[in-house]
Amino acid sequence: MTVSEEREDVLLLDVPSTGDYLSVLPTATAAVATRLGFSLDEIEDLRAAVNAAVALLIPTASKPAESGRQRPFRRKPGEPLRCRLEVGVEALQIVLSRPKGEPLPDAGTYQWQVLKALTDEVESEIEGGTTTIRIRQRRPATEADADTERHQIN
Repeated sequence: MTVSEEREDVLLLDVPSTGDYLSVLPTATAAVATRLGFSLDEIEDLRAAVNAAVALLIPTASKPAESGRQRPFRRKPGEPLRCRLEVGVEALQIVLSRPKGEPLPDAGTYQWQVLKALTDEVESEIEGGTTTIRIRQRRPATEADADTERHQIN
């Protein structure tokens, strides 16, 4: 599904499913959102939404580390997390997926509530052994559009 028929810029990232690399995804999202003119609050909301989606796709390991603390996001190599940032005329779409993904937690979990609260649209699917979460956020109006809307006569 494309974000726009008129324009599509796409950034593709495949990162190992370990905590050492997963921070790249919200950072890349923030960089794209900054370029698109999102406000600082909107950028932080998108970062939090991406982090919540990652937590849903890659559950915390159940075994404690040597220090006795939980080591989040430790997986066997070969199970990358894929991120596709699609820039359309009207929206930014963030598609996170993982091959051989487990079923996602119930829609009432904290991470799902965060995703729903911070984004315009969120959906998930499991198809062909790949678990996917799609986040869609409307792009902010340009300054020219905002000025036009402010000065419209109704």
